Amino acid sequence: MKKQNLILSAALAAVFSASTAFAEAEVTGKIVHESAKFTTSGIGIGAATTAIQTADSHGKDNFKQETTAKIYIDDSIDELAEGATYHVELNLMKDGKALNDYDSNESYTQRDALREAYVDMEQGDWSIRAGKQQVVWGTADGMKLLDTINPTDYSEMAQNQMEDSRIPVWMINAETDTANGGSFQAILSQAKENKIAGLNASGDQGHAFVMKGVDSITGKVNGFLNVTPALAGVAQTFNGLAGAFGFSSNGNLAMFSRASVDGFANNTGAATTFAGACNYAQYGSLSGTTTSSRCLDNIAQAGMLTSLTDANNDVTNLIDAHATTDTTSGAAASWDIANANSAFEYMPNATFATFNTFAGGSSEYIRDYNNEANFGGRYKGALSNGLNYSFNFMNHMDSNPTVSVAWYDQTTNEKLTTEIRQAGATNTAMGAVGGYHPVGAVVAVGDLATTYVAATAETVLLKNAAGEYYGAKDPDVNNELAAGYTTNLTKLRFTEKTNRMNSLGGSFDMAVETANLGPVVVRGEVLYDADTHTPVVDKRALGIGDLEHGLTSRKADFFKYVVGADVTVLTNMMVSGQFIQLRNLDYVENTRTCTAESGTTFDCSEYTGDSATLHMTNGMNKAEENKEFYSLFLSKPFGASGEHRWNNIFMFEENGGKWNRLDAEFSIDDDTQATVEYNKYWGDENTQFGQLEKSSNIQVGVKYSF
Repeated sequence: MKKQNLILSAALAAVFSASTAFAEAEVTGKIVHESAKFTTSGIGIGAATTAIQTADSHGKDNFKQETTAKIYIDDSIDELAEGATYHVELNLMKDGKALNDYDSNESYTQRDALREAYVDMEQGDWSIRAGKQQVVWGTADGMKLLDTINPTDYSEMAQNQMEDSRIPVWMINAETDTANGGSFQAILSQAKENKIAGLNASGDQGHAFVMKGVDSITGKVNGFLNVTPALAGVAQTFNGLAGAFGFSSNGNLAMFSRASVDGFANNTGAATTFAGACNYAQYGSLSGTTTSSRCLDNIAQAGMLTSLTDANNDVTNLIDAHATTDTTSGAAASWDIANANSAFEYMPNATFATFNTFAGGSSEYIRDYNNEANFGGRYKGALSNGLNYSFNFMNHMDSNPTVSVAWYDQTTNEKLTTEIRQAGATNTAMGAVGGYHPVGAVVAVGDLATTYVAATAETVLLKNAAGEYYGAKDPDVNNELAAGYTTNLTKLRFTEKTNRMNSLGGSFDMAVETANLGPVVVRGEVLYDADTHTPVVDKRALGIGDLEHGLTSRKADFFKYVVGADVTVLTNMMVSGQFIQLRNLDYVENTRTCTAESGTTFDCSEYTGDSATLHMTNGMNKAEENKEFYSLFLSKPFGASGEHRWNNIFMFEENGGKWNRLDAEFSIDDDTQATVEYNKYWGDENTQFGQLEKSSNIQVGVKYSF
């Protein structure tokens, strides 16, 4: 039985069986059906490759057929305290078109079967609400700023109303009035994370609202979770190539261990035998194979890199980027590290000794959450001139999850240490290019070279607490590092977690009388977030294959604010405009240029990445230090007696992303309403909204209340 069904059963038992008093409870509810379809055809984020475009593209298809029954149960519970009441909201749903677990109830999402269950009572001067609930501190349109208590379900981006997408959690919510007419509210709540499509081991491939930033972690093709074992497979393939070419009796690329990916791809640089290696025919191993000056092209055409294919035998972007012709799709591809858009192109200076370390490795995705509680408070007051204000504070777990990366031993699960070494002197025993092992000094991540030099090329090694190194072959074959060697394989672990942080903010609103517009409500919210986490990309570390330090999550403080104005025009149309700015006070930007073995230069900067859009296909998109949004919200009743209403919100983000939601509700009778909603995304494809252009959609629904 699913976990959500157990929760539902327990909830029903508690409500209907615990006491005969429940038989007198007031039971109300509503049944809601919504159907949605894409309005734009195309390939969504996370599609595999252009080679299988037909399979991964969508037309103007239905992607949602959701029916929900919401049941509200309310009654007094004097057995607990005089005047006490309780409220329970059950939320039973089924979606015939949704993917994976999105088709039914799931705990701590907007599809939670037991959405709310709390008791209200008075205790002295305090009003207390205890149980599963939601508390609203912010009022901004289209976004959450001060709303830090409850997490949010973003599985449909921001399309749902906030009261629906907000995730109720268990808490104690106490409020009391102060002598000066204000009020103080104290919160002790359960810590839970936001629900974000694709942020799980499966990657939710095919989900309409997976964003590029998530796809770069868990995506089937462009996610490092799945790229890592593919790289490891390629490394294993490389280890056998020299034996196939007749170069080495032990069947490995010992002669090329200090050569780089870029040098191998371009047949240049340290490995003077690359030219011979690429002329397969002269070795007789691959007779009849077309030769050229580009090793990776020929290997791909010869079918040697079979480990680059996924489970469905569809060629991934790894091979697309390194073959003149993709042998499965026939699509042209090129090696272009200056405009990297796939895995190998991001690590042109990775050596074959590094690949030896990765060979046979795997990856895994885990969730590591604790049971720490959130706590905070808010004071609300008003001045005699009509200014309303609040001060808010929360010490809480950041509801936005972060994903950290580290290497582990597949067998023992021991966390491994990444060690970067220079190649040092040539090991003549292993050939002119050097042996498997770097014999030079340890290099700190901050001291990585910006130019590939054969004699000092950096290599990524992994070792355990016992000092043993990892690799398909012994990386210290001549014992020059005086360390041991283990045959255990490695794995790159992606750990999803939340981090403790502090939020300090406040709000204000005030009605200002104007001659032309009448009363205008001016409002604002401000928030200082300390110790939130943001992704940082280090392309210099990534360039040598150091995945652990190339993609990190680091602490950063943010100052966020929104200012807006609300006015009523045309008798009863509300117009609301907002300016929003998110300022990263610990923004990282270290601009650097590196040179690969072929002499080609490429960007190897270190910078704060845009968590919503960074992706292999856009150069690991850089974040804005000060990101700005603008919004305009309109709402107006219509009909003979104003029984219907339409709303429209338009949001524009810096760099050109746009989102517009138009929705309307039509009252058929006192109990039945019909709804329609149109969401349009467009603009720059590397913005939060613009990336979802192919997910633009229209939804229709009906609500019946009882």
